[in-house]
Amino acid sequence: MLHELSWLPQPTQTEREGLKQFGDLEGLADIARLAALSGRRWSDAELAVIGRKLRKVIRGAAEGWQADAKVLGFSPVSLLMLFSSTASHMIEPLMATALRYGVVLDCRVVEYQEPEVWIAQNTNQLCQAPPDAFLLSLDRHALRLHAQLNNADDANRSVDAAVNRIAGICGQVASITNCPIIVESLPRSATDPQGGIDAWLPGSPRTLTADFNHRLSTIRSTHSCSILDVAGIADLVGLDTWDAGRFRHTAKMAFSPVCVPLYATRLASLLASQHGRSRRVLVLDLDNTVWGGVVGDDGVEGLLLGGNSAVGKAHIEIQQMALAYRERGVLLCVASKNTRETALDAFRRHPEMILKESDISLFEINWESKVGSIIAMAKALNLGLDAFVFVDDNPMERKQVRDALPMVAVPELPQDPSAWLPIIQAAAYFDQQSLSQEDLARAEYYKTNTQRAELQSSAKDEGAFLESLQMVMNITAFDPAGRKRIAQLVAKSNQFNLTTRRYSESQIADFENDKSVATFQIRLADIFGDSGMIAVVICRKGDAIWEIDTWLMSCRVLGRGVERATLNVLVSHARAAGAVELRGLYVPTPKNGIVVDHYEKLGFRKAPVGAAGETMWTLTLEDFTPSPSPIKILEGEAA
Repeated sequence: MLHELSWLPQPTQTEREGLKQFGDLEGLADIARLAALSGRRWSDAELAVIGRKLRKVIRGAAEGWQADAKVLGFSPVSLLMLFSSTASHMIEPLMATALRYGVVLDCRVVEYQEPEVWIAQNTNQLCQAPPDAFLLSLDRHALRLHAQLNNADDANRSVDAAVNRIAGICGQVASITNCPIIVESLPRSATDPQGGIDAWLPGSPRTLTADFNHRLSTIRSTHSCSILDVAGIADLVGLDTWDAGRFRHTAKMAFSPVCVPLYATRLASLLASQHGRSRRVLVLDLDNTVWGGVVGDDGVEGLLLGGNSAVGKAHIEIQQMALAYRERGVLLCVASKNTRETALDAFRRHPEMILKESDISLFEINWESKVGSIIAMAKALNLGLDAFVFVDDNPMERKQVRDALPMVAVPELPQDPSAWLPIIQAAAYFDQQSLSQEDLARAEYYKTNTQRAELQSSAKDEGAFLESLQMVMNITAFDPAGRKRIAQLVAKSNQFNLTTRRYSESQIADFENDKSVATFQIRLADIFGDSGMIAVVICRKGDAIWEIDTWLMSCRVLGRGVERATLNVLVSHARAAGAVELRGLYVPTPKNGIVVDHYEKLGFRKAPVGAAGETMWTLTLEDFTPSPSPIKILEGEAA
């Protein structure tokens, strides 16, 4: 059953005993032990045990524990939740579930309060200690979403009032703190009339709910909030499973406790995506995964794919799912134990193949372990292993990858391939809050990188190669057109990111009009095409000193001289404003080691200041000479 998180492996007896005997807590180091346990299929009660132990660790940690958690590779997130129903029972399962995504969650829940009143009464507290995220969960009763049956005007007024109220609360929160806001959609209720007429009758609970959920998109665009699709979760498991039943009457719960693990999974996935922890690569096995049968034994003609075969049709659906993810910016890769030409022959010759050879960003087809293949892919794509999802029909292959590469998501799958799609879809591995042009073109970006690599191998030297690319860099200040992609880069970039500071879309919007901040969104194009927005820089402007708050870049453009060209532009702007020094901070994380010497390479000098593990770097502008660059720079209107 999907509400039981069937894509996760069952805990072993050793792990169950380990949870029971989890002894005295030794501090933040225990988070990693708890995180390893959280990756199994626990019930809501068992998740609560893990959550309680995590809460004890957090409460016993010294002030500033969040910095130490980052060093351990986790993202600390404080979440404030306002519910119109009972929700305190979900805190600990949610904290345990978030660990599965690398998020150390510190939760606070407010129940049964009028949000506007509570926020107004706690404004000072929210200003002084703003949460990292804010969740608003109001049911139909709290939203007063009801209307006279078969009265379209009354129904519209009711939906308008409910939507406007949500928008007002979002605006109230945004005026106090720029933290990301999450709003829940409304599920249908098992207690609503379920007749066919209710699907279209104005004023019926079903149509009111559907209209409200549709209108939430307007709030998302105007207030830069995210939508937690609770309606989709309820539809996924079915209203009979979702319904709180007696818990609705005895404890005022919004849904059944058995669905808490799935709800927590979806919310944790959303929070993780806001902190750069979303998956981006789908790795597929071939034999009995992409197609039915073994191509080396059965030949291309003997594969089960489409046609009148039930198994063949199931594998067609798997290919369609993969293509749907590709359209949303997910990279498709293949890891198969096969003879390369034999496997590729199926892509080229089988008439029912939906996936084409050109749809696959990387093929690792050999007789080596899948573990080695995935590691090679991560290196080639310059992505962390936590960006990967591996789908394979073979339980032994799944276990080997899961044991050796715990950061890779490996869904458990039944033998019947027709049951795979709902399981993989329910896991929401590739949850994303927006879709930019760069997402739509990501697969093409990586494909053109292969063409660049071929050109580089034939060039006589590095300089000649870079010149031959005929690169053009377009630089403009932050603006509404680029806001979504800027926020996405800030949220997702982990490797080439000097400080890993996260800003919401509304905070990005504030930077656009802040005269104390210099902002740069940078795009790159060359003879192979447009790479889209590849870098973001934010500088805090002082009279004499400009401090680089954020400098991040897409790893797919490494080695093309973008860093030095960007520095030339930063120095030019700082000098024009009268500054005499540029400062940059490096905050180490487990993922951004590739930029540990970034400032040193650019000629900055290390300053004798900085918190533990951090380094400050300075550049005297009077002494700076711009580096020759093969990149043509276009700024402002010219860009």
